[in-house]
Amino acid sequence: MKVRVPYRSVHIALFLLLAFLCYQAHQLVRHLVGAALCGGLGSMTFTVATTREPCLFPIIVTLSGPLLTYGLAWFGMFLLRSPKYKLFAYALIFASFAHLRFIQTLTGRGDEVVLAEQWFGVSSRPIVAVIVFLIGLPPVITAFRAIANRRRLLVFIYSWLLPLPILFILLLGNQFLFGAGGAETQGASFLGISLIVLIIDLIASALLMLLGPRYLHPPEEA
Repeated sequence: MKVRVPYRSVHIALFLLLAFLCYQAHQLVRHLVGAALCGGLGSMTFTVATTREPCLFPIIVTLSGPLLTYGLAWFGMFLLRSPKYKLFAYALIFASFAHLRFIQTLTGRGDEVVLAEQWFGVSSRPIVAVIVFLIGLPPVITAFRAIANRRRLLVFIYSWLLPLPILFILLLGNQFLFGAGGAETQGASFLGISLIVLIIDLIASALLMLLGPRYLHPPEEA
């Protein structure tokens, strides 16, 4: 199913909003799974979900975030077959951050590094990064083939890189608000989620639900 990717400012803004929410969904899933399996609620900021200790099932908690992230990308790949949702599906593939997680792996961040070492005894970051890259590759290839724009390669490169500003803003902003480790939640919180994080996430969700149905459809159907 071919999709013509629009690049008006409203579409770019909505894509960045979707990318932000996908990143937050990754943290929220880890937070909720940790609460269910580790004896209660931990804490959650923009980029860090901390579980209670001791935790009986830490591996499952660690696995939950990547499963959601890759699941979103692969779901987007299959949703590309839908004429109604193909533009949203294309956006979801790149907004999921699945194709960029290998970068975090190379820097020593990310759940995949922990999982690879504990499950397979693999501590080499480049090896883990290659595996992570390959896991995220099929949805990206499918998205590239689906692009109907004349400058397909340029649109693809732009789509690939566009989530990076959100990632940098989240990492730097989280350090500014919650310390170098990103988990120093000393202010008000609700269900373990920092109040400022919860409020911004709710506003972002409301905006996406309000504007998404109008603009995240193929242009010919909007």
